[in-house]
Amino acid sequence: MGLRSGAAYLEGLRDGRSLYINGERVDDVTAHPAFQGVLATLAGLYDAQRDPEFADVLTVRDEASGETHSTTLLEARTHEDVLARLRCDRLRTELTYGMMGRLPDFMNAYLLDVASSLAHVGKHEEAARMGAYLARLRREDLAVTHTLVDPQSDRSTRDAPPEAVRIVERRADGIVIRGARLLSTLAPVADEVFVGPYVPRRPGQEDYALVCTLPLDAPGLKIVCRQAYDRGDGLFDTPLSGRFDEGDAILVFDDVFVPEDRVVVAGDLDAYNNVVRNAVGYGPLQGAARSTSKLKFLAGLATVAARTTGRAASPRYQEELGEVMGLLNVAEGLLDGAAVDLGRRIGERRDPGSAPCGPGCPTEESRVGIAALTFFFPHAIARAVEVLRLVTGSGAIAMTEGELRHPEIGHLVEEYVHGPGVGAERRLQVMRMVWDMTCSPFAARQALYERYYTGDPVVGRVLFFNAPKTREAEALAERLLSAAPGDPARVVPARPADRNA
Repeated sequence: MGLRSGAAYLEGLRDGRSLYINGERVDDVTAHPAFQGVLATLAGLYDAQRDPEFADVLTVRDEASGETHSTTLLEARTHEDVLARLRCDRLRTELTYGMMGRLPDFMNAYLLDVASSLAHVGKHEEAARMGAYLARLRREDLAVTHTLVDPQSDRSTRDAPPEAVRIVERRADGIVIRGARLLSTLAPVADEVFVGPYVPRRPGQEDYALVCTLPLDAPGLKIVCRQAYDRGDGLFDTPLSGRFDEGDAILVFDDVFVPEDRVVVAGDLDAYNNVVRNAVGYGPLQGAARSTSKLKFLAGLATVAARTTGRAASPRYQEELGEVMGLLNVAEGLLDGAAVDLGRRIGERRDPGSAPCGPGCPTEESRVGIAALTFFFPHAIARAVEVLRLVTGSGAIAMTEGELRHPEIGHLVEEYVHGPGVGAERRLQVMRMVWDMTCSPFAARQALYERYYTGDPVVGRVLFFNAPKTREAEALAERLLSAAPGDPARVVPARPADRNA
């Protein structure tokens, strides 16, 4: 099939899937009002791959097959490949303003990481199955989402609850699974789902150690969506909700059959627990690109809003905006660092003897991308949103386009609701976008999503504490504590009196 058009993507969703939203069963997701905005956005991305302006960045030619496929599915082998992926990730996330955390880009990178991790720990059969699935995605240009997290039926334990997806029957030609998973972002408008790991499984939980792929119209699979945030209010009043509401859903597997060729792991605890533990780093690079694009958009919107209200002329607000611009500069550096980190790790796995060593080199590998996503971006993006609120003030609580266009009061809106050198329509357009980014249900979901983008932040901190890098840092402090007189580590700057003597 090769690269799909936006129209082909939409046609592929007319598959009779069992989808429920706002208390109703949806027969055709492409016709439902709640999904028109995000479908248009995704279809536009598919069309962008075929646009001569973007094609050289968004697509690559596979040397083995001769076919052209999305750059998001490029398995990098060289530094040039990593840079090609970086350019693609930057462009695609800027085309969506960083608003969509689970674009198909994310899953394509994630699945490449799954394959790399399985191969690295010697699970070659499972890695080959992932490789075959990735080859299929390159051929068919599908939109894939994931479902990873167990139901929140009992958060007092990290063991799999009885409601989690599990194997209930093993057949010669596949398995039957039952249970539920959350939170599946993009599921309403994706083609397929990757059922993968989140927390480790322990002995006795082999039936819960499951990794597989499925089409979202699989018999017995039910997609139960949260309330839609795109309520059809129009792009003037809800410019973000109306374009980028990805949708989130709980997936219920009501005795769903998974054919053998779609099963990656079925009961192997070692394979299951290593699916992402040794990933090479495609996912963090894509995530850092998406977060950087969002931070850039927020910095730009805050600046536009400050100019619209006149506050951009005040040093008080220039200081706040300058802080966000500084965070953006750090983000760009972290994004480049994530690319360097990915390239280094690819090189080390290709040639284990190539890793730098000796004085001046780290003894333990860094994880720039995932560290940035866990520790830097949640705070930076939250801070940018706060500055956006600050420079706008109560102006974000704005009337709608309806009042601007109303024949009885439109002229009054034009007269009184304007900014310095800015007409009422432009001012309202800016304020409605600020409202959608700071006050709407879409904005609230965005804030929660950024906080939990890499999972439970407490778990993330504990994992970093227990990582080898902690021992490297500890060893540096211990070196000085045990240093003898005259050791270079003991040299301290001279006191001012000594320098004057």
